Amino acid sequence: MNVSWGLVRDDLGMAATGEARARVVDLKAVAAEFLAMTLFVIIGCGTACANGAGDASQRLIVAFAFGMAIMVLAYSIGHHSGGQINCAVTFSLVCGGQVPWYQGIANLFGQLLGSMLGAGFLAGVFPCNRDATGGLGTNAVSPNFDMGNALLAEILGTFILCFVVWETAVNKQGAKSTGKNACIAIGFAVFLAHVLLLPIDGCSINPTRSFGPAVVAAMRNCSNWTDGGLQDLWIFWVGPLIGGGLAAAVQYPFAMTKDKQDDNEVVPVSPVGKAFE
Repeated sequence: MNVSWGLVRDDLGMAATGEARARVVDLKAVAAEFLAMTLFVIIGCGTACANGAGDASQRLIVAFAFGMAIMVLAYSIGHHSGGQINCAVTFSLVCGGQVPWYQGIANLFGQLLGSMLGAGFLAGVFPCNRDATGGLGTNAVSPNFDMGNALLAEILGTFILCFVVWETAVNKQGAKSTGKNACIAIGFAVFLAHVLLLPIDGCSINPTRSFGPAVVAAMRNCSNWTDGGLQDLWIFWVGPLIGGGLAAAVQYPFAMTKDKQDDNEVVPVSPVGKAFE
């Protein structure tokens, strides 16, 4: 296993023959995922800390912040790492053969560290009595719902996101029509998932986004916060990973067949899609 600072993005996927490429971990991709996840937690969870998410108008603000954050950050780092910024998306792409497992694991560590750092910054910005969520935007099952409701919601929400990633950024036919606009569709998919899931469990659809705030909030131990974030954390790992895996399976029937595709055709793709090819 070798490491490198930056690779040709096309070398990250599987070879055209279906064989695995040389095993080289791209540390620039890991660093990009680390930085993007740090900023994602600061923007998304920070908006929740500043505004709360207790009523419809507050939830709309938070949902828009998460969606816009993904769109902006995916555009910013897509040419370095593919702009995954979510280990469920990474897992889905690994399952579908678009990202090798060793790069996926390396990206996961970068994402986890970024989530912790982002939550740490939020702890410094929002003292306990100024944090509208009480727990740095930590995900937890709402009292009006049970764990089964939240688990199914996380599966569905993550499936929606990953399906959009596959069909707009990875599928060559989709990338041909969306071009560099795939990041917009992906950002709006995150927005829509948050509109649906925020009242249920605060909307994760991203295990690494949930990890840092839950751990840092537990360490900070504000008087107005319980340890529900840690107790429910398994839901925000299991649900999104199942949803991402299902999206990887479902994309196969929708994959473009070669009978209508010239193998020599140059297909314009988004920054995200190019990194995933």
